[in-house]
This record gives sequence, structure tokens and C-alpha cells, in this order.
Amino acid sequence: MKLISRLNLSLLVGIVSGIFYFITVTPDVTFTDSGELAGACVSLGICHPTGYPLFTIIGYLWTLLPLPFSKILMLNIFAGIATAFSSVVFFNIVCSILEYFENTNKTLVIKSEQSKEKYKDKNYKKKSKFSFDMNKEQILILSLITAFIYSFARTVWDQAVAIEVYSLQLLLDNLIIFVLIKAVTAKSSTNKYFLLTAFLLGLGFSNHMTTILLVPAILFLFFKRPGEKFDFSKDRLKYLALLILPLLLGLTFYIYLPLRSSEMPEFNWGWVHRSADKLLYHLQGKQYQVWMFSGVDAVITNINKFINILPYELGIIGFIPLIFGFFSVFKWSKEIFWFLIILIISCLIYSLNYSIHDIETYFLLAFIGLFIFTASGLAGFLRSNQKILPIFTLIPLLSLFLNYSDNNHSNDYLVPEYTKILVNNLRPNALILSAQWDFWVSAFWYKQRIENMRPDIVMIDKELLRRTWYIEQLKRWYPGTMRLSDKEIKEYLVQLNLFEEGADYDAIQIQKNYVDMINSFIDYNYDKRPIYITLDVLQSENDVGVKYEKVPEGFAFRLEKEKMFYPESLNNIKVDKFINSLKGQEGHLVDGIVFNAAINLSNIGRYSIYSKQKEIALEAYRLALRIDPKNTSAQGGLQEAMNLESNSDMMRDSIK
Repeated sequence: MKLISRLNLSLLVGIVSGIFYFITVTPDVTFTDSGELAGACVSLGICHPTGYPLFTIIGYLWTLLPLPFSKILMLNIFAGIATAFSSVVFFNIVCSILEYFENTNKTLVIKSEQSKEKYKDKNYKKKSKFSFDMNKEQILILSLITAFIYSFARTVWDQAVAIEVYSLQLLLDNLIIFVLIKAVTAKSSTNKYFLLTAFLLGLGFSNHMTTILLVPAILFLFFKRPGEKFDFSKDRLKYLALLILPLLLGLTFYIYLPLRSSEMPEFNWGWVHRSADKLLYHLQGKQYQVWMFSGVDAVITNINKFINILPYELGIIGFIPLIFGFFSVFKWSKEIFWFLIILIISCLIYSLNYSIHDIETYFLLAFIGLFIFTASGLAGFLRSNQKILPIFTLIPLLSLFLNYSDNNHSNDYLVPEYTKILVNNLRPNALILSAQWDFWVSAFWYKQRIENMRPDIVMIDKELLRRTWYIEQLKRWYPGTMRLSDKEIKEYLVQLNLFEEGADYDAIQIQKNYVDMINSFIDYNYDKRPIYITLDVLQSENDVGVKYEKVPEGFAFRLEKEKMFYPESLNNIKVDKFINSLKGQEGHLVDGIVFNAAINLSNIGRYSIYSKQKEIALEAYRLALRIDPKNTSAQGGLQEAMNLESNSDMMRDSIK
């Protein structure tokens, strides 16, 4: 058996990438949607729009396996396995494309030899113009190298260390491209490959709607197979219509959403069983459309992000074969060239116009196209000089070196520790209002509803209150608390339903009713349970809890009616594990959670100064600076506290 074979190298790609993904996997919940997605998978529930039914079902089945890990760790590992499989498929994509170039070259060589006989030397240049001459082993090794460039690319690797829908989407995108390439390059049985492409496309849509970005490039190759003219004949159009059937078969997973929603799972985002309109609202992701095509500023910001991250995708020196690859592919197959260009442009037109903070994941399809160009550029260099093949291994090794630290989340407990500090400092049976979805709200959904962490707490996401389904969900999760505000909820829902239905609504009235409802939660529950808000609520909603004093307690503010100073305590604020988790971590979300932790401690320090609790103030500021040494609020506060302590010492000395 040959050591260098397609099967063996496929296994090598999967095993090596899988090992690195496993040793860098996140051990617990992490930022943004991690907790909510994990909770939906474990409970077989409904995820946020657009629902991701395929992801949810596969994730749920995965959690049923008898593995010796927590459910959240199992799901994080699943992300790594899906991404590792995508690396294997990508390896085979590159193999297929390079083999096609080689086979096409052999055909042109034969034709060129025939031309030589007929026209002597006149047309013999046709061979050298195309010239692609590599043996199978070289193609396999080159594909292996490119697959590792893909595996260790920063954004690809990032999908492999924590639960998200994009790891499965990477696998599906690569499968679609692989089968499509087979469909247009196979000498026979191409119809079965097109049927499979259509089915996989339906599965892709059942996981994530960005699958639509593949459609323009797919249609191009469907009508313009390599080496042939555009075919818009009736037979071709009829066959295209036939492909709708396997596409719809893949889409049938969406039936899951209303059926499962009607069974009231623990996680039931959207309550999509209520009506066809609510289901359509969910499928369209309407609440996110406000950030799509939102202006020139978003485009400029995202272009900068794309440019800044590209070196980490290509291992820096990968830019050289990438540029050469554009010329190589154009020379070897104009159809494959335009397919990849359309793929990249479709992705970028959408993603560059989408104003969200984690936009990097939306570049993934473009990166796949660029990696294929890179492989072709390496092939072009190898054709010129067979001895430089070992040098190509520097690119994935450099990617590994550049991206390991950034993607190593094996000791990342930032979000669970932030969540633990926040909830452990809430008094029993507390009600808390927050909109810190990225930092702890999503994580606490999982921790409370799945792991039974602090079941006594009523946690209300301020921003999700702008959705009708969430109010219904709160009534199920915390029935006694919500029942108190029935009158205010009903008044608010009148305008909110108009808003969701796209009908005319009163913007001033809906905001007033929104604030009145939130204040009713506070007022009606104040005598029954402690009430808290987080800093973001204090800053964004001036009319919420306006008649209450805000007393910092841990990472939140307790609302009090009486104007007096309350004792502070730092006994439940343990930051060592949080600080240790910061090693090697960077990014805007890390910066955000660090800033919030330090500011919350600084607020305790400031309050403690005013309430004459100098020792607490000093310790709070010191803890804040341990977390964020550059935090100016903590720096100034510590100096102020130290000055107060010095002044007190001077006063005592003068009395003596």
C-alpha cells in the first residue's frame, strides 16, 4: 500500500488538525451566542434566527453520546470535529482541481503534438503556454500543505474551539464545492453529482442562510462547464428545474422549527409555532436586517478588518503564491477562475456591508476561494522548479506559529468566571435586568437552564424585551414575576405587535410603554426580591429605575429606595481565575469584558470612598488594576483613595 495516497493524507489532515483543535478547545461557555446555542442543542430547542435546525438536531444527537465530558465541552469538541472534517474535504477539493488541471494539460499536450506534425513548429507553443506538469504524489503533497494552511488559518481555527454554527457551515460549504467540482470535471455520471450538489445546498440552507452566497458561483459552473460554451438550452433549464427537488429535500429540516416550538422546549427562541408570520419573521432574520447594507462606514470598517486578518489566514508569505495563483488558474481554466472570483465577490459584497462586530466569520467563504488560488500558485511555482516543494511547508508552519496563541482557549474561563462573579454577588431570589448578551446573559441562559446554576435568580434581557416571543418565554421561565405586570405588558404588546407585523406604530408610545413595563417589573417585585441592573442598563435607559438609588454590588447595581450608604464587601469577588484566563487572549470582546470588570470594581471603589469605606475602596481599585492595569478610572480612583488615607494619617498625627 502506498504511503502517499489520497486516503492516507486525508486521514493525516483530519487527525493532525483534530489534535490541534482538541488541545486548544474552550472548556466551557464563551462569548456571545455560545450559551444560547449550547442550551438549544442540549434541550433540542430553537436557536436564534434563522433557527439553524440542522445544527440543532446534529448537536443534540452529539450530546447523547456517552462521552466523559460536560455537555458544553462536548459541543465545543463537536465544533473541532466538524472543522477538522472540513479540512479533509478542502484537501480533496484542492486534489480534484489540481488533478483536473493536470489531466487538461495532458489533453492539450496530445493536441499540441498533433499540431506540431501538421503545422510543424508554428503552433507548438500552445503546450508551453498552458504547461502544467506534476505527478500524482506532488499534487497530493501540495494539497496536503494547502489543507494545513486552511486548518491553521486564524478564522478557520477559531470556528474549531467553541460551539457555533459556522464550524458545521464550513464543512457544508466545502462539501458543496467539492461535489460541484466533481460534477463539472467528471467525464461521466455528472448528473448524480449535480443532484448531490443541490441536496447539499439544501442542507447548507438548513444550517445557515449564508449558503445563498454560493449560488451565483454554482449557477455559473452549471451553465458554463470547463472547456464548453455557455449552455442555456431548454434541456439545461429543465434539468435546473429538476434540481429543485433535492434542494427542497435538504430544506425539509426547517419543518423541525414549528413542530418542536409547539412542544415548548426549554429554549424556544421566537415561539415560531404561533403563526406563519412569526415563522417567516424568524427565517428571514428580520431583527438583524437593520445591520445589513447599513452604509459606507460599515464597508470601510469591514474592509479594514478583512485586510488586517488576511495575513493570519495566509501565513503572511502565502500572499506570494496567492497572487501568482490568480494568473495560474486563469491560464489553466478560465471557468474555474471565474467560479472562484464569483465565490469571493459574492461573499465580500454581503459581508462587507454587514455591520456586526464578529464579521470575520462571514469572510470564510472568500477565504476558501483564496486558499484554492494559493494552492494553484504553489503549483505554478512547483512547475517552474521541482526542488522548492519543501519550502512550501513553511507557510502552514508559520500559520501555526502565528495563530496558536490567539486560538488557544484551553484555559479560557473568562465568560464563566465573569458570570460567576456577577451572579454570586446577587442576593437570594434576585431579579436582574441586563443587556450584556456577549459577556454573561447568553452564558447564564445555559448555566441556569441546563446546569441549574442559581435557579432562584430572575434574569431579564433588556433588549430581548423588544420581541414579543421573549415576553412569552419569560412568563414560562419566571411565571410569578411576570404575572405582576400583566397590565403594562398588554399595553406594550399592542404597539410591539404592530412593529413586528410591519404595520404603523407609534415610536414614542412604544418606547414609553417599554419603559413603563420595565419599571413595573421593578416596582411590583421590589418588596419581594432584591432588584439589580447592570451598567449598560444604567447608561442606556435613563428612565429605568430613576427613583431608586444604585448601589454597586459585585458586577451589578442593587436598587434601593432609601438614600443612605450601604456596606460594601469584596468577599465574593474572586478574580484570580478570570485574570489567568486573560493570558494570550485578545480581541474586542476580551477588551470589552475586561473593561466592564474593571469599571464595575472601580464603581465599588468610588462608592466606598463616598461611604467612608476606605479599605474596601483601596482593595476594589487594586483588583480593578490587576484585571486592567491601564484603566484610567481605577488609576485615578486608587490615587484618590490613597490620598484620603494619607490625609487621615496626617490628621491623626496632628491630633497626637
